[in-house]
This record gives sequence, C-alpha cells and structure tokens, in this order.
Amino acid sequence: MTRTAEVLLVGMIIGVMGLVAGYAVLSARSHTRDVTRLANVREVQMALEMYFQNHSSYPIAVDAIPLGQALTACLASDGFAAPCSVTGPTPYLSVVTTPPASGLKSLVTCGGVEDAYCYSGTADAYRIQFELESGNALLGVAKGMNCLSGDGFKAGACAAL
Repeated sequence: MTRTAEVLLVGMIIGVMGLVAGYAVLSARSHTRDVTRLANVREVQMALEMYFQNHSSYPIAVDAIPLGQALTACLASDGFAAPCSVTGPTPYLSVVTTPPASGLKSLVTCGGVEDAYCYSGTADAYRIQFELESGNALLGVAKGMNCLSGDGFKAGACAAL
C-alpha cells in the first residue's frame, strides 16, 4: 500500500468515526429534551392531583390553554393563573414550565401558541397534550402528539373531554 492510500484510509476511518459520534450526540440531546418534556407534564399532573384533593375538582378550561405562558404560569387555588403571588396561598405548582422547543414539529398548538403543553379540563377530568421527538414503548408514548390524563400516558391526540 502506498503512503497516499494509507493517509486516505486513515482519513476515511476518522471521518466515519466523527459521523457516528455526531449522530450519538444529536440522539442524546433529543432524548434529553424528551425526558425533560415528560418530567414537566408529570410535574403538572402531580400538582393537578393535589389541587383535586383540596378542591374535589380540576381547574376548568373548556378550550385548551397553553401552560407556562404569562397567564398560566402558576397553578394555585384559583387554577392556572398569572405568576404566583408572594402574599397569596401556597401554590400547587409555582412555575409551570414550557417545553424545550428544539426538535419539535409544531404539532401541538393551543391558544395561538405552538409547541406548548395544552391543558383542557372539566371538574372531573383533564388532558394535557404534548409533543415528543421520539417514542417510548415502556410509557406508551410515540413520536409526535401524545396525551396525559388521570389514566396515564396515551400515544396520539387527546380525546375530547
């Protein structure tokens, strides 16, 4: 083998290794964002269950509302509202987070906000619609739209309340 061929071979091997490493990093970032999204909706679910225990109903929202926005930044005794008051009652969830927007395809939209956690609820049931970049068979969620309710995770769009 000539010196030039050896250099080309080594260069190709390094290039392939770089591509594989780049793909692994991108995949890990996508997975991390999905784990964050799932943790966020679980946190909202736990706060909703505490709210239900104290009020015997869930916050009512006939039309889906985007969580974590200016008017839905807090879950307190009066439901989702503007940022929690320092002097008010202890909130169930003082900061309702927004999902990491990177990697999403704008499949979930409510209240004019794309890539949001969309909440709708009646006195006895609620739904949180959200989007993931990839699925998780153990949790029963898929790439794209998913739904979380009192019954747990479900792949696909939320059913009407």
